[in-house]
Amino acid sequence: MKPPVKSLLCSCLLLASVTALSACADEVGRAVTVMSGPHCPTDQLPYTRQQVGDYQVYMYEPDNAEAPQIWQGPVCIEAQKLASACQLDFGLIKQVRAGQLPGTVSITTFSGSNATEHEVDPAKCAP
Repeated sequence: MKPPVKSLLCSCLLLASVTALSACADEVGRAVTVMSGPHCPTDQLPYTRQQVGDYQVYMYEPDNAEAPQIWQGPVCIEAQKLASACQLDFGLIKQVRAGQLPGTVSITTFSGSNATEHEVDPAKCAP
């Protein structure tokens, strides 16, 4: 006996939704790394440090050590009030500044001509 068409359609839509959400969750999992200690690494890659509010933001692999314009990433955020440093695997970072919401950091990345602004809560280590 064939299942009703409506039942098959609903099953396919449910499977597609679960797959999309799973892929999204996998992507977020790769984008965020909570460091084990309260400090960002400073001995591995060239970096630029910038004070943003109460946070020290480290942007790694600048395009020019003397006058950086773009960083390859990642970005690491630390502060005395954070239990651990927050590392985000963003690439092609153009700008880091205070976010619109209190206690957040805004990180602008780009790809080609498209710029994306990420509002990050360092306490949650999540965009």
